Amino acid sequence: MELLSGLRVVEWSRTVEAAACGREFARWGADVLALEDADGSPLRRHPPVIERDGEAHSLLWASLGQGKRSERITGAHDLLDDLNAADVFITDAPAGALGAFDAAALDARWPRLVVVQHSPFGGSGPCAGWQADDLVIQALAGFAYTNGDPDKQPLAAPGTIVPRTVGALAALGAVAALLERLHSGRGQWIEVASMEAVSTLIMSLRSEFYGTPLPRGNGPPNWAEVLPTRDGWISLPAWNRAALAAAPVAFGLSDPAPPELVEGEGALAERRPSLDYFAPLLAERASEEIFNGLGVLDVNLGWHRAPEQLLQDRHLAALDYFQTLEHEQLGPLAAAGPPMRASRPALDAEPARDAEIDEAQAFARRERPAAAPGPLDGLRVVDFTHAWLGPYAATLLSDLGAEVIKIEGPQRPDLWRFEPSGPPPAAAPGAHPLNVRANFNMANRGKRNVSIALDSEAGRALALELVARADLVLENFRPRVLQNLRLTHDDLLAVNPRIALVSCSGFGADGPYSNYRANGGSTEANAGWNSLMGYPGSPPRLLGTMQADPIVGAQMALAALAAVHSRETAGGPGIRVEGSMFEAALACLDEYVLLASAGGGTPPRNGNRRPDAAPREFFPCAGEDEWIAISVATDEQWAALIEVAAEEPAQREPALLKPAWREAAGRLADVDRLERALAGWTAGWDARTLQHRLQSAGVPAGVAHTTLSHLADPHLAARGWWLPLEHADTGVRRYQGFAWRFSRTPAACERPAPRLGEYTREILSEVLGCPDDQIDRWIDEGIAAGLAARRSDSR
Repeated sequence: MELLSGLRVVEWSRTVEAAACGREFARWGADVLALEDADGSPLRRHPPVIERDGEAHSLLWASLGQGKRSERITGAHDLLDDLNAADVFITDAPAGALGAFDAAALDARWPRLVVVQHSPFGGSGPCAGWQADDLVIQALAGFAYTNGDPDKQPLAAPGTIVPRTVGALAALGAVAALLERLHSGRGQWIEVASMEAVSTLIMSLRSEFYGTPLPRGNGPPNWAEVLPTRDGWISLPAWNRAALAAAPVAFGLSDPAPPELVEGEGALAERRPSLDYFAPLLAERASEEIFNGLGVLDVNLGWHRAPEQLLQDRHLAALDYFQTLEHEQLGPLAAAGPPMRASRPALDAEPARDAEIDEAQAFARRERPAAAPGPLDGLRVVDFTHAWLGPYAATLLSDLGAEVIKIEGPQRPDLWRFEPSGPPPAAAPGAHPLNVRANFNMANRGKRNVSIALDSEAGRALALELVARADLVLENFRPRVLQNLRLTHDDLLAVNPRIALVSCSGFGADGPYSNYRANGGSTEANAGWNSLMGYPGSPPRLLGTMQADPIVGAQMALAALAAVHSRETAGGPGIRVEGSMFEAALACLDEYVLLASAGGGTPPRNGNRRPDAAPREFFPCAGEDEWIAISVATDEQWAALIEVAAEEPAQREPALLKPAWREAAGRLADVDRLERALAGWTAGWDARTLQHRLQSAGVPAGVAHTTLSHLADPHLAARGWWLPLEHADTGVRRYQGFAWRFSRTPAACERPAPRLGEYTREILSEVLGCPDDQIDRWIDEGIAAGLAARRSDSR
């Protein structure tokens, strides 16, 4: 379903981020015109490439160009005619390249135009003029440091996963601005800086609460370990007692697991004995047998496969996931399908309606304040989500001005409220332990909540009354949960025919894996990310903090606003958008799906190297576990690096002067020796001093921020990016800022995450009009719960 059909988008891009923004519009049905400079887009040469008949064809270019028209132009003056008919203009051109088309000029000539301008660091701040690619951004945003082994260099996420996510966030901001335009009739300028957008994807609040950085340890502590099977690798929480108890059943063993492993307090057994028990069982079995045998028994695990193997996956086949891309030179190729799918149900009868809720309440026709706090002011979202994926999506909408009402059960609150290691140092004395976990507070700032028992008839009725007064519902349960609660889209449409429901589970509502467990950690394995991530000759490695959750969450939020935009402009009954982490994560590797389909296989794991840049890696600096990302894409950048190396006689490295390395071919052919020589030189430098020296010379470089040092980054501080929010149980802390800067309706957040039951009375009273005595009865009966000061206090 083409939710954004009728929109006209002009894209003038040179970077993956801006092209990915245009791709998101094309994916949802907009008419996208991609403009290239006269000599062609540099993305035409971006890896992966495949040779055919003496020509090199970029599969990334093919991927990002799907659904677009293209033209070549000679400069900004050629934009005029195209912009006359455009709704959105996407560009990564610096201000100088745009000539007279600055924000004021564009607003004067095309007042309805929404402009998205992407850059690495934004138009102000100490890093505004710096050079950066994806590696440098992941370093400075604190994204890369936690990935990899503690005794080796950090690992960036592979492929274009992170730049594509920046593009999705940029598209999200643009659709929000288009919705605001329905009220005001005006467009606006949106600045998207990669460093700020990527900084929303990390767990910086944990370091703010604890005062320590998150470690680098091949995945989150106690989540899983990458273990060998007969034919590959799986990620398995082998010390989880549920997994240990399930193994004999899954593998048809006559003897149960050792009682000392499956019995005892807590969910986790001893690590080493558990691994010793599982190792021989896994080594003699195929990965598919292990994945399906344990998956049907509710064990959350990841099956590591490369894209060419995923082309044969039975679940994706059942969903008819892959699409055909007709490549002019390479012929028909299998491409990744959409992250999510939309449908509009046919209603057999007019749903029952509350008389006070009518078409006049459509978002596009609501009265708005003169100074709107965000482009989505007036949009109401009912949020059934939990953990990180869904809450991140809902928080993005809250940042954009939507009113988000989070629903939790009195006995079944969001699972991310529970902190296994106990309250953090930031917790105030006597604070309720379910209110102080950094993860929950990070993912839910800006929202209000209501605590109601959905498994009771009265609680379900209250939830439906909130839905009747809302525009959008988000949920990320496994499919059977909404069915069991009788809160399916049909149930929601019965009280609100305009409601849009967006569902994103681990594997989706259909297919053989639909009821398997999944999270960000298992998804990155299942979707092929880890097949590309690791050190040369090593097993797959895991991302440090399950970043697949917010990455898919960005897609979920974008799909939600696309559904709202379609409903507001095309009318009709509410739209259902349904998808999965598996599908959305695999879509982030679309260029490698195309490469595999074209017979190119999957590149080997090779650290942070890329075949069109050398060096491109993290290098050690003075101090303990200090690293700098250096990415040299041109001979001119290498020459500039050598000049910096010659400035300090005490730190000169003669090996760097090797004549063969002056040209890219020589550096790529001898990359092992080049990296060793460069590491010998960087080891004597303070990372921040070297970063500034290299950037001053025009060499892309950036320190590898930890989640703690990221909080003190001077560029983010100069741009006022961090949000100081005061929470009753944790005090004033710095929360992550926004992925966008709007010229007219800025994003905002003035509220920390809600305490359990904090807004129950307020919402039931103000939104639903319930009298206080009725709310008291519901609380006494356990149907609702107010703010609990202590765990034993239900009121």
